[in-house]
Amino acid sequence: MRRTVIDIGTNTILMLIADFDNENHVIKTLMDVQRVPRLGKGVDSGRNILPGSMTKAIDILNEYKKISSSNGSEQITAAATSFIRDANNKKEFISEIKQNTGIEIEILSGEDEAKWTFWGGVYDKIKNDNAKVTVIDIGGGSTEVTTGTIDQLPIINKKISDIVLTGKSINIGSVRVNEKFLNAHPPSFENIVMAEEFINDNLDQIDYGVTGSQLIGVAGTITTLGAIKLGLDNFNSDKVDKTELTVDNVEHILSSLITMPLEELYLMGDFMAGRADIIIPGIVILKCFMKKFGFDKIIVSTKGLRYGIFLRDSMP
Repeated sequence: MRRTVIDIGTNTILMLIADFDNENHVIKTLMDVQRVPRLGKGVDSGRNILPGSMTKAIDILNEYKKISSSNGSEQITAAATSFIRDANNKKEFISEIKQNTGIEIEILSGEDEAKWTFWGGVYDKIKNDNAKVTVIDIGGGSTEVTTGTIDQLPIINKKISDIVLTGKSINIGSVRVNEKFLNAHPPSFENIVMAEEFINDNLDQIDYGVTGSQLIGVAGTITTLGAIKLGLDNFNSDKVDKTELTVDNVEHILSSLITMPLEELYLMGDFMAGRADIIIPGIVILKCFMKKFGFDKIIVSTKGLRYGIFLRDSMP
């Protein structure tokens, strides 16, 4: 069955249309589309999804529905993450979407968001059995950090549900940190320090063993870093996927971007559209995490939650 998975996040709405090759255990991607409506604007203040955000979501989901139909997709799964999970008016949002698009939204728990992001991020990255892996997903409203040991490859069928994962969803997303500390550009040294203190305090919630694992990163902050390292003008998923970033790369890119005018950030490439004003808080989150837990490098994955949900829905 050809399926569509839509990931409704704080900053982006992503759509995957794909088939599953049962014989080779591979997701065959037909389309992978991104829109950046910033639905979670004001995520850390009013705790309400704004009427304008609802309108944007309806327009994008109707567009995605048409694209899915024209490409022969037989099922649409739409999953929402932290900012909708936290919103006071989430029931109204879900009702409006259903009424105006016909699409039912599944609100993922923090645990499920972390779990399926893990599987989407790692399913085609790990080559060795008994590999201990940590996946970090820096979203707009929250960051998920999940660890597990993959004891059998390929990753298929019941092995996904059998493997024990440990993870948490932490409220330190790039939009949230931006609104709290870094919404002036360039940010002051004092605000950077306050943001790092806030991030590190929240990272203390990670009380499980991530040190010594292979680190994989998903979502826009990390894929943007991959594109910058490669010197791309236009985002190319095939090139960015599996790019390696060292902690020195991360710190060097941060120091080079932090003093650039916002207009120059937007001109760096198409991957900065809808992201230029929140890329710095996202990188600060990644830098704090890597340094706090002693990671020297991270592997970029251009996949993530939508691929994990696709695997969940495609397995027997």
